[in-house]
Amino acid sequence: MAGLAIGWYAGRGQARHETTEAVQQMMETMESYDAAEAVTSIRAIGLVESGQYQKASEYLSKPIAVYEHRFGHLQPTEERTNVLQKIKTAAAQFPVVARAIEQQTP
Repeated sequence: MAGLAIGWYAGRGQARHETTEAVQQMMETMESYDAAEAVTSIRAIGLVESGQYQKASEYLSKPIAVYEHRFGHLQPTEERTNVLQKIKTAAAQFPVVARAIEQQTP
């Protein structure tokens, strides 16, 4: 009986360790994404504040075009479909987005 209890406790500790590692990896991924967003926003604000509106639009259009290029041909998911629809609408509304998408196409 003691062996069973020790085995259960050891297994429980291992599961807790794996959960902690998974949470740590998730947080690192989120931090990386948030850092990229922060840097992008800082750059865009700098362009806007200096009156370089066209450059800001071009700069902000690049990640849109990259997303469309990377994920536009993959199996649809609800999120992907929603984002791609917004991109399609933006490309129709904003020529700078349409140009960025055209430039991403090989």
